[in-house]
Amino acid sequence: MLTYTPNTPQSAPKTRENVWLLLLLVFVWLWPGVFSHDLWKPSEPKIYTVIEEAARGTFWLSTFNGNPYFDISPLYVQLAVFWQKLLHPWAADAYSSARFASVTFTTIGLLGSGMAGYRFLGRHFGRNVVLILIGSAGLLPIAHFVGEKSPIFAGVGLALWGYSIANKQVLMASLIAGLGIMLLAQSAGIIMAAAVLFSGCLLWLHPVWHNNRLLTSLSSIAAVALPLCAIYPIALNLTQHNAFQLYMQTHIFGSFGGTHTFQAAFSLPYYLKHVLWFAFPALPLAAWTVSRGKWLQTRAGAFAATWCAVYSVLLTLTPERNQDLLVFLLPPFALLGAAQLDNLRRGVAAFLNWFGAMLFGMAAVFLWIGFVAMNYGFPVKLAERAAYFSPYYTRDINTMPMIVAIVFTPMWFIAITRRHIRGRQAVTNWAAGMTLVWALLMTLFLPWIDAAKSYRPIVAQMQSSLPENVQQDLQTGKTCLFTQPENLDARIAWKQYSTLPINVKNSGCQYELVTYNPQAEAAPTQGKIIWEGRRPRNKQERFVLLERF
Repeated sequence: MLTYTPNTPQSAPKTRENVWLLLLLVFVWLWPGVFSHDLWKPSEPKIYTVIEEAARGTFWLSTFNGNPYFDISPLYVQLAVFWQKLLHPWAADAYSSARFASVTFTTIGLLGSGMAGYRFLGRHFGRNVVLILIGSAGLLPIAHFVGEKSPIFAGVGLALWGYSIANKQVLMASLIAGLGIMLLAQSAGIIMAAAVLFSGCLLWLHPVWHNNRLLTSLSSIAAVALPLCAIYPIALNLTQHNAFQLYMQTHIFGSFGGTHTFQAAFSLPYYLKHVLWFAFPALPLAAWTVSRGKWLQTRAGAFAATWCAVYSVLLTLTPERNQDLLVFLLPPFALLGAAQLDNLRRGVAAFLNWFGAMLFGMAAVFLWIGFVAMNYGFPVKLAERAAYFSPYYTRDINTMPMIVAIVFTPMWFIAITRRHIRGRQAVTNWAAGMTLVWALLMTLFLPWIDAAKSYRPIVAQMQSSLPENVQQDLQTGKTCLFTQPENLDARIAWKQYSTLPINVKNSGCQYELVTYNPQAEAAPTQGKIIWEGRRPRNKQERFVLLERF
């Protein structure tokens, strides 16, 4: 007699995972690049100046050179001030302390995204989301440098977390998502913040989300978010009415402007070009989930699709072309990528693992060889190229970074030798490889990079070009050094790295610091050139120190 036994669905094979290993990897990933270097362009010098002024200014109004500045969340600025007061100077320098604000918001974003993966997809999937995120190159500068985009990442992560529990824990969902919307309103404007609620309204049209519980959650989220978002403009209006009017007229809509300056543009080609590297491997893993079919019939799939559609339209229309704005899409990409990660074909997982091993392994070997070349002159050709790209670098080998680099390199090589690689292990190895290369870059190469990106060597040369008696006269006020108020880079650099005062009001000073673009402007001729120079390989910015006739 023949019997029929139906096929039973096979669950993903169990893997031995320890939460503490994930926490250790995230902890290691968070810190390289935070310590022991000067302010780097494009955003650090300007944002740090805002933080400095906030430490001695008003709580609600951030300023840059005394003028209102609304391009960064006041919560970020005040958190950076808090970390500076707490850690500087006994635990960290002033620059590193300010970067703790970015680390804090990035941690919140990782927590929110991981919890969204756990609540949407189930146990272990939250880890997958976090691993995909820290393996994405686009998140590195947002997390480790002073900048205005880490609160956006935190806001997106909290919004995802809120929606993931909206059908079960309405009150908690409203609090978490409301906080995320507040962060987005302060960091990216009310249009980007309102899109969180708009995405929820569109979700209600989907059969999986079409229930009264979602409507209740949306009402609760709005009830929490609206008062939180109103706190900042109301407080600004009460304390700085003129600044409030400027905020409403030029910045209330974020990148789109304000009530008097609203604008839009077509930025789709720019973001399509940058999303390929910014969101790798999150984007291809999300594409794999989409190719599996029926993903749109799940709560997570419907939510991620709706979110990505809404924010893709907004990024297409925004006049601001900044690759870091793709952080709006990175967490939902990671959520989609994690959904089918355990079902990734063995061949695809093996290829991803092999590609990561080759890419990061070759990068690690190159970084070690480059470290030897720049410090000991061998290989000669590589040492010459290192000196060409960073001519101000002098040998600087610190014990702690060397220990970190020496310990991490063999640990990664041991980690990638595991057999029977599946999707989760491949992504783990990728995240570990990204962490290794970033750690080596920010330990072995950090002094070399800092010498090329920092303004400190240029300011030191400018100051040393002045005779001792002139420097004393500048200190005592017998003479003065002038620069135009619009020379923002020169003003910030001189303020941060020079011991001599600089004047932006008295244009009759005997000495003047001029900044110009040699590709578009003629060299200044209104005085005797005492010194001129530029940062290495920067052909669009040149500094000239003049003694006026």
